[in-house]
Amino acid sequence: MALPVALAATAAEAGTLSCSFTEPFFTIEFDSATGKVTYTSPDEFDEVSGQPKPRLLSETARIRRAGVWGTAETYFLETPGKDPAAQPEIILEIRVTGRGEDGMSDTVFPFEGRYGEGRLVGGCEASKAQACNIYDVYEELAVVRDQ
Repeated sequence: MALPVALAATAAEAGTLSCSFTEPFFTIEFDSATGKVTYTSPDEFDEVSGQPKPRLLSETARIRRAGVWGTAETYFLETPGKDPAAQPEIILEIRVTGRGEDGMSDTVFPFEGRYGEGRLVGGCEASKAQACNIYDVYEELAVVRDQ
């Protein structure tokens, strides 16, 4: 006699997305477990402590697949509109390129983030898709320079 097997459906593991931008310097962070998106800049700080003070951009955000732009998978970090019938507000456009950058370091990010109608481009990483310093990788692999 065969015994029935019950499979429990589990929710996807929660993760985080963090995007770094320069000129101006700021970060955008998304927590998929809570739906919260924060914007942190050294220009916005607590006057008592002098520490950066994150600004909450959304408490109900999600990432939605938008399709392919050129050759890159594209996603939108979005928050519902204020009116239930309104279109979601796009906070960030995310492209899976493997060539994201923060504009200042030798760090290579798995994603490009576009903020503010695409005018500001930064590098993004996720819990399971982390950025790396390309020169550290070259050193680890003992890459030889052409003569």
